[in-house]
Amino acid sequence: LQRAGATYDKIVLSSNDNVSKYTSTTSKALNLGVYGADLSYSAVFNQSQEVMSYLASSKKLAEELGITSSFSASMMERVEKNSGNKDSLLQIISELFLSSNEALKENDQSNISVLVLAGGFVEGLYVGTQVAKTVKDNKAIYSRIGEFRGSLNNLIMLVSTVNGSDGYDILADLKSIKAIYDESAVTEVKPTATVDTTKKVMTIGGKSNYSISKEQIEKITNIVATIRAKIIKP
Repeated sequence: LQRAGATYDKIVLSSNDNVSKYTSTTSKALNLGVYGADLSYSAVFNQSQEVMSYLASSKKLAEELGITSSFSASMMERVEKNSGNKDSLLQIISELFLSSNEALKENDQSNISVLVLAGGFVEGLYVGTQVAKTVKDNKAIYSRIGEFRGSLNNLIMLVSTVNGSDGYDILADLKSIKAIYDESAVTEVKPTATVDTTKKVMTIGGKSNYSISKEQIEKITNIVATIRAKIIKP
């Protein structure tokens, strides 16, 4: 978003005031993902105060979900010390959530881990679509939004393997987003191979090009806003 010319907009983020109002396991897991996405967004734009605020909210929900080791005092101290260093901060945040993910898997709570990912995905897409409205030349952001399609397909496969609870079917909502993405084709770029004779290593590269129209962006913007509103509602 930053490379595409976006600026920081606190208004689009979820309110920390609601953190104590999430009572079900599902809502806590989904909103841990939401706060994690907002935490990363704030870190990218060097918003130190917001970083600490979203970190505190993430820590509270994580502890209520039984993830105590990841948000340790030493980890919190590392974040505070590196609050002015974007690259270091993003690395620490990445480590923090990877550690949380591993802890959940080790405790046979993969379903919670998947919900955290789902919440983070929805919030990331929501922020992207909202920010796109404010950027004059938003083609680069549209391209990034198009690339969410690959992550969405993988996420749907993960979510389909876990049992939902608390009466909220996140899988159906994710599929409704996918239906809009599927209105356009995916172009597969033919893999190419390069050989490093010195290191004796062959690298095979390939990628998918995700095209997306302005009409699709508008549809995704609306449906993601609706889904996100359900997730963050106390």
